[in-house]
Amino acid sequence: MNKVFKKLCFLAMTAFFLAGVIYWWQQKKITFSVIIPVYNAEKYLPKCLDSVFAQKGNFEVIAVNDGSKDKSLQILQEYAKKHKNLKIIDQKNQGVSMARNAGLAVSQNKYITFVDSDDWLEPNAFEVVSEVIQKDSPDIVRTDFYDVYDKQWVKDVRGEKDAETITSDAKFPSHQVDMLSILSPFWAKESINDLYFANISVHGFFVSKEFLERHEIVFPSELRVAEDFVFIYKCFFYNPFISVLSEPLYNYHNSVDSVSKSVEMLEKSRESLKVMENTDEFSMSPRRIQLLMRDHWLSLVILGIANLERHGIAPQSGFEQASRALQSFSIYNEKELKSARNYQKLRNMLMGGTH
Repeated sequence: MNKVFKKLCFLAMTAFFLAGVIYWWQQKKITFSVIIPVYNAEKYLPKCLDSVFAQKGNFEVIAVNDGSKDKSLQILQEYAKKHKNLKIIDQKNQGVSMARNAGLAVSQNKYITFVDSDDWLEPNAFEVVSEVIQKDSPDIVRTDFYDVYDKQWVKDVRGEKDAETITSDAKFPSHQVDMLSILSPFWAKESINDLYFANISVHGFFVSKEFLERHEIVFPSELRVAEDFVFIYKCFFYNPFISVLSEPLYNYHNSVDSVSKSVEMLEKSRESLKVMENTDEFSMSPRRIQLLMRDHWLSLVILGIANLERHGIAPQSGFEQASRALQSFSIYNEKELKSARNYQKLRNMLMGGTH
């Protein structure tokens, strides 16, 4: 009896040891490349870098100094002395798209994520995402994020009212999501709310390097604002396997001084639409998908008008741009436009104001 017991204990200990080795090997297998575009970010950069280097796991950090005129480069060089996994690219100012593309070109790990130099990660970000990757091996992992204003801490709750009528399983799927559910939850076979996809950005966005290389996806070099819009939709076009996390793992510094929140958002967002419409992915998309892409683009116009108020500017001054945006939808019939939620929202906004 004692021999049998000892044998069982030995087998149990061996199994436990092997499980630990397998877990360690899987953890080591999941590697991240963190790309940080840096431009005049000395005020926030240390907090950003500290949050990244506090992560557990196997990762490299690629910081692209995009012609900073402050002490950003010196800060990066000091961190590089302490962290051997920090690579610094120093280039003349070319904009955030070119900075991210420069990081992509030298990245070596399996999953890519982007962190802006005035943002920061939650302490357990890589651990949580690694568990999802182990389970699903997705092309993309999408997480929630916190909106952090200059003097406020606000958890982003986009689409919360829509979510009330949707089951928990459908809200946060960990399986391949139908493309239409990404673009419009009300057209989807498997409805999910737009807690994450209403904001077309790379905040809390992890993507397989192999997926990007296979489809030759990079950021549009000609855009400095709303560049995420084109990049994300090019990813979506190829029906990636997506895992969605409800947990906020990214902190987005929503500064009132940010160019993306300035008055020029209304004008610059139109440039992003033109760039997107000129892509092969857009031209090959069905008419319905093109409508939904254009409709999501209107969320940038709505954001621009909202931020006029945050800057203390009367929203009516943005209505001219909004009217032009709506005119681009003249190719669609009334039935099609009923599904365009942002179109309807912006149309009602214009009808309710003076312009």
